Amino acid sequence: MTGACYWLWLSFVLGPGAPHCRRLLDVYGSAREVFEAVGKEDLSGLLTPAQCERLSTDPAVFAPMEARCAALGAQVLTMAGPDYPSRLKGIPDAPPALFATGDLSALNAGHTVGMIGSRRPSAYGVEAAAGIGKELAEAGVCLVSGLADGLDSEAHKAAVAAGAPTIGVLGTAIDQTYPASNRRLRAEMEQTGAVVSEFFPGETARRSNFLLRNRLIAALSDAVCVVEAREKSGTMNTVRHAERYGRAVWAVPGGIFSEVCAGTNRLLAEGRARMATGGGALLEALGLEGQRAKPAAPAPKAPPLSPGAKAMLGRLSQTPRPLEALAAEAGLDAGSALAALLELEVAGKAVGCAGGLFRRK
Repeated sequence: MTGACYWLWLSFVLGPGAPHCRRLLDVYGSAREVFEAVGKEDLSGLLTPAQCERLSTDPAVFAPMEARCAALGAQVLTMAGPDYPSRLKGIPDAPPALFATGDLSALNAGHTVGMIGSRRPSAYGVEAAAGIGKELAEAGVCLVSGLADGLDSEAHKAAVAAGAPTIGVLGTAIDQTYPASNRRLRAEMEQTGAVVSEFFPGETARRSNFLLRNRLIAALSDAVCVVEAREKSGTMNTVRHAERYGRAVWAVPGGIFSEVCAGTNRLLAEGRARMATGGGALLEALGLEGQRAKPAAPAPKAPPLSPGAKAMLGRLSQTPRPLEALAAEAGLDAGSALAALLELEVAGKAVGCAGGLFRRK
């Protein structure tokens, strides 16, 4: 039986969210020492009744877990191992063991920023996340997020595009990707970054698990940048964890009439967050103001637009509009209009928005 079995046993004993982990390890130095104290000492002052009931489980039952993880291409990281994230070790509810895939060096990157926000962002939020994420990633910052729809995905995409490390923290087991549409993005992330989960392989996903994982996004980050958030949301739950752990919080200001910006605007109004209008201030706070990427060499001249693309470009504005209306105004059928819009997106002159809408970039 390997030492990892004891840490997996301790994860099982503590249960979801690993409450009381730090205070238990402050008394007993390791998972094995906790196990050796079972039956000899009274641990009821350190653990809940439910946790105490699980102490009698034999750590040997977790021996097959390492082989299962290996078959999945995942690794078991324990607090005693070199790849376990050092930023997690000081928090009171650190998971004794993590499951991880990808490049594990990202977990102890020199500078990390959590980029979080709505799963249903506005076009403004998508653009802000992409722009700030690009600045940070190109300066070598490792972006941390939850691999969810919306702004989480935008943060990870910015890192992938820059060839920079990124960390995705799952609210599911390591052998699942939620949403499934992010499987390709996850595979791209794993080339230079890592994906982690505290939930055992095969464990059924629960809604509460996503709130538990939010504390790890906050803890893995030197600072957290909130792009868009409603006042009552999982994003604001992550902010509360960041405040609990003493992490700096930044927020992107938004429109006063936008519900999706109500949470970020309140953070700024209450002085709980510093204003992020770009990546520069964040880089300065991290001591990386001189690390911005050098301007790229001039791009080769783009080929001329097709007549259809020119017609569609003349109908686009900053206000997102549906394909059907744009096609009718340009005198094009739906297929030709869509091809023209895709041409404009590739040329950097149009942006596809949620709900099948398009606007000028």
